[in-house]
Amino acid sequence: MIKVKTLIETIGTDKFKEFLANPFEIDMLYPVSKDTSVVALFEGWKGKNMMNWHKFTDENDNILEFYTDYYMVKKTVGKLKLVTYQLPLPRTINDFINDMDRLGIDLLWGEFIDLNFEPKDYLAKDEIETYFFNLLCKMEKPNEMH
Repeated sequence: MIKVKTLIETIGTDKFKEFLANPFEIDMLYPVSKDTSVVALFEGWKGKNMMNWHKFTDENDNILEFYTDYYMVKKTVGKLKLVTYQLPLPRTINDFINDMDRLGIDLLWGEFIDLNFEPKDYLAKDEIETYFFNLLCKMEKPNEMH
């Protein structure tokens, strides 16, 4: 599981920019509709179709409620305080990622990202070298880094 970074934190490859400009669909969090053409991009969310709206929860008890014209983010702050934010529906994947980053809700990339992009596309600029060094260590070839 790889933590999602905002585009500005990455090196901003053209391929990744184009991907993030795609329309955001709620099934990218967890499949709740019958549309099988949308791939879940993020891990750690569970969703329900509530008839006229959709509810998603993550492992940290954050709640996303998607309605026709807006969505609500419910986040526990401290031990007991539940804070609710109302936002316009995200138009793009990038909009959704930026909303979650602004509200301090961690997102994790699913398998799709590893299968379709290079780590340098989606990792933070300062994490790329460490990622490849750790990979070489696992392969028992750390001296091949430079």
